[in-house]
Amino acid sequence: MAVRRGPITYEIGPAYCPRTQIWRRIRPMTKQPEQPETAPSDQFRERLLDAMLEIAPESGWTIAAMDRAAQKASLSEGQVLLATPHGVTDLLDALGQRAARAAGERLRADDIPGLKVRERVRVGVKAWLGALQPHKAAVKRAAGTPANLLTGPKGLWAAADAIWSALGDKSTDFNWYTKRTTLSAVLGSTLAAWVGTDDEAEIDAFLDRRIENVMQFEKLKGQVKDAMAKAPNPMDFFGQRKG
Repeated sequence: MAVRRGPITYEIGPAYCPRTQIWRRIRPMTKQPEQPETAPSDQFRERLLDAMLEIAPESGWTIAAMDRAAQKASLSEGQVLLATPHGVTDLLDALGQRAARAAGERLRADDIPGLKVRERVRVGVKAWLGALQPHKAAVKRAAGTPANLLTGPKGLWAAADAIWSALGDKSTDFNWYTKRTTLSAVLGSTLAAWVGTDDEAEIDAFLDRRIENVMQFEKLKGQVKDAMAKAPNPMDFFGQRKG
């Protein structure tokens, strides 16, 4: 039995107590790891991003719009510089990271472990889009910026990595890169289609086709790997010739 007292957990097991004549024991106290506090720069960035998402649909992702967002979020010039040393690009990166986290959290939910891999990938992509949905107008404006990290390689890779990691991907070799590269392509093309229409059925059909392409690629990759594993070793041939 475990008894929690603040950050400390006491584990109670069998041992003899002379006073009560009861066998019981208190094991050494175990201090539970404390949740890390959010850094001030992260707090400022989130506040600035929330304000920017309200302004960007009309004003775009510009320095002037960012100054307005800072005023709206009641942030000083120093706090803004601490939160976003690279300016607007840091906000776009933060938006992409927020959507990626939403995808990972959704895939860790209790109601999806029984789904097939392709269905869980679909859930992850939909969760990613779902996190962006309330800010679709702002995302559209972001798509036209030169320094767009949301739909660029970094933002798409972060989302793909979050999805595969939440799916329990344990690959460490070249397969690790190919999975994220192919899923990044799915995310990028699906986002482009999502920006261009509000028809959810159309987006779902488009996403299903892209995921099918990925599954076919993974199947082909597996077949090639099996064939190479069964192929004779050329060094064995040269060894026989030498003999």
